[in-house]
Amino acid sequence: MPFLRPLLRSYSMLFFSQHLGLAGLLLLATFAQPWAGAAGLGAAALAVAGARLGGFRRDWTDLGAYSFNSLLVGLALPLYFAPGWALVGLVGLGAGLALLLSVALGGWLAGRGLPFLSLPFVLTIWLLLLGSHRLPQLLPAEASGAYWLNQAYALGGPPLANAARWVTEADWPALPAAYLRALAAVLLQDSPWAGLLVAAGLLWHSRITFILSLIAFLGTWGLGALTGGATDTYDLGANYVMGAVAVGAVFAVPSAGSYALALASLPLTAVVLAAADALLGAGGTSGGAGLPALSLPYCGTALLLLYVLLLRERPGQWLVLTPVQRYSPEANYYAQLAAPGQRPPLADYLPLGLPFLGEWRCTQGYADGGPTHQGPWGQALDFVVADAEGRTYQGNGLRLSDYYCFDKPVLAPADGVVEAVVQHLPDNAVGEVDTRHNWGNTVVLRHRPGLYSQLSHLRAHSVRVQPGQAVRRGQVLAACGSSGRSPEPHLHFQLQTAPAVGSPTLPYPFEAYLAQAAPASAPPLQPKPVVAATQVEAAPAAAPGELTLLGRPKDAEPLGWLAAGPGRPWRGAARPEVAGAASRSPAVTALPSELEPALGGVAAHQANATNAAPVALAAPATPAGAAMAFALETYTVPRAGQQVQPVRVLPGLARALRLPPGTRLAVQLAENPAAPLVWEVLTDAYNQRYLHCAASGAVAYFELEEALLRFTAYYGPRRGWLRELYLAAYQVPLCYLPAPRPVALPLPLLRLPGLGWLQDVAAPFGQFVRPVFSLQWPGPDPGPAARQLTLRSEVRLRYFGRERRLQAAELTVADGALATLTVHRAGQPPLRLAFSEVSA
Repeated sequence: MPFLRPLLRSYSMLFFSQHLGLAGLLLLATFAQPWAGAAGLGAAALAVAGARLGGFRRDWTDLGAYSFNSLLVGLALPLYFAPGWALVGLVGLGAGLALLLSVALGGWLAGRGLPFLSLPFVLTIWLLLLGSHRLPQLLPAEASGAYWLNQAYALGGPPLANAARWVTEADWPALPAAYLRALAAVLLQDSPWAGLLVAAGLLWHSRITFILSLIAFLGTWGLGALTGGATDTYDLGANYVMGAVAVGAVFAVPSAGSYALALASLPLTAVVLAAADALLGAGGTSGGAGLPALSLPYCGTALLLLYVLLLRERPGQWLVLTPVQRYSPEANYYAQLAAPGQRPPLADYLPLGLPFLGEWRCTQGYADGGPTHQGPWGQALDFVVADAEGRTYQGNGLRLSDYYCFDKPVLAPADGVVEAVVQHLPDNAVGEVDTRHNWGNTVVLRHRPGLYSQLSHLRAHSVRVQPGQAVRRGQVLAACGSSGRSPEPHLHFQLQTAPAVGSPTLPYPFEAYLAQAAPASAPPLQPKPVVAATQVEAAPAAAPGELTLLGRPKDAEPLGWLAAGPGRPWRGAARPEVAGAASRSPAVTALPSELEPALGGVAAHQANATNAAPVALAAPATPAGAAMAFALETYTVPRAGQQVQPVRVLPGLARALRLPPGTRLAVQLAENPAAPLVWEVLTDAYNQRYLHCAASGAVAYFELEEALLRFTAYYGPRRGWLRELYLAAYQVPLCYLPAPRPVALPLPLLRLPGLGWLQDVAAPFGQFVRPVFSLQWPGPDPGPAARQLTLRSEVRLRYFGRERRLQAAELTVADGALATLTVHRAGQPPLRLAFSEVSA
């Protein structure tokens, strides 16, 4: 099996698949011409053996990626040369040459994010054809009289010859026969029966690929009818159909946009094909080397389109390149549906946390066109602390100490080194701004080369770090203030690629945080307190070295926001103030004990506050029932109006689901402790973790992030125990959430033969069958000291306005380890599994 699977996958990789059923049908189809089938099988076997002995990438070898071009070479050579020992030697030479070219081109193009497709096959055939005149032992296929009917007669006498004649001379309708011959041409065959096997295999493997092959064939047929030119059967399949499938269903996530791109590739392929024939001198054209174009037009068109798409500065949602290749258009499509909130496709992504404690409100985000975050500085965030009534201050709001966020600790969002510190600027009185120092007191951290974070408008003389000092994520840097262009206390946060204070911003997501989307009836931020009018004639010039935008320093407030007068609120509708009245007093969120020493004397510097009262170290808590529940957000940024707070991970749950590489779990039926299965946590060549069941061969890939366990892929039997864990714990937040949001499940995980196939056909244009995973906590917040936790999950199927529960499960964690899993399905007895860790 270790050798047979890569050999079979050499066939399925011709259609970018790992489906062994498709591989078997393709193998059978190649024997429509026995010599070609045998030569192809031998060449593929030699390539697999050579890749193993040569020590080339094991994962690519097992996928068949290094051997499918050798298979094509073996299938093609009997079309040019007569059977004999000379051809056998040439097939062996061609298989080795195609393997070397596959390794070389694979390494070169993979570094550019591109596949090598069938370029090694084309180059190998060209080299062998150009050098064949030096080998007189090689007889041309035409000169030998070795048409395959004669070969069949020589091999099997009249019975085999009659069977071969029936296969080739069967009466087929013209259009279906042309389509089937086009599919067979991908295997260098010219039999509609071989094409029928290919079509059946494609339908079995992927409904999307099958439909797109039909669309590409009919589109090419129509293009030929419009231009008045006939299209060769080989080109129909190996160039037009394969090019459309590659760009429309394999390397782009299937969608209406990818189908449009597939259709657009047809005329481009026609142009490249005509040019290649003219340059190479194929088909009797004058000049050139007399070489066939083979599948070069398909390779050229696909690589051109894919490379252009890779160069997009802002990829659109209408056409998404496949981020992780699963070798099935359906699997790629359904995985993309579940992709929102997944880790960005950056190998060096830096996990980023919120730079504060407790609950804060985002007042300006990336995409909401805030008043001061514009142009190159648009990807920045502003935060304040607001109570349940939307107020950011208590009392009359005329003192800095009235504002909830003033003097709150500001934390390092990630590990780094302090790059720059500004802390000498005084905090502004409420309603005033420092027009010469845009950012006010600031700390800039260097996290990686080309990745810096900036935290601005800090309180004067509150910075606790020095340039060159290493800091850890969550370490207190300073206190929130109101320096710079800040009419009231708030925290400005941005990522940037340069170390200078005020550099243009960089969009960058946080790893995880809790967010509360304000309902439509949520109170807006309160109107600003009434202060003395400030006469504003013109914004003064920026201080030397400070950046300006549209003639004024960046982060300047709009003129109307600065010119507040008696009886005129700063923002929002007028709201009368009652003398002596105070807003609802916020509760205090305690500061973690490990951070208390780092605070030092942060609260001691009240340079611009008079009669300062003690303030909370974190945000005010919203009274119960006053607002919506928090939801876990991953790999995104807060939006304006959202209440956000850091994630508080449950230690026991995090320990149980940590599952470091090398962990071995014994899994057995709770009612029958005998004969447990062993699951082991392993890593692949990309350092991705997965659970592996040695008994069944099942594999479940997963990611453990700061606040979430997320299963990403499953390969194995549909009734295995590992699949049950995959479905029961598909996405598990590591913190308490009263009602986590349901998430989409990939449809191929479920057994839905009829309904699933219909959805596959319609998938690029919409989804009417939606499997949904949901998780529930059966009780209140267990707290960080809880020793036993129980999670309940459900998998439901939504289709045509109906909903059906497919399964319910309970996962129990005890003393920081997985304990039991119980799965309930209608009409079946419960499945109860028990877990225990075993030594390696």
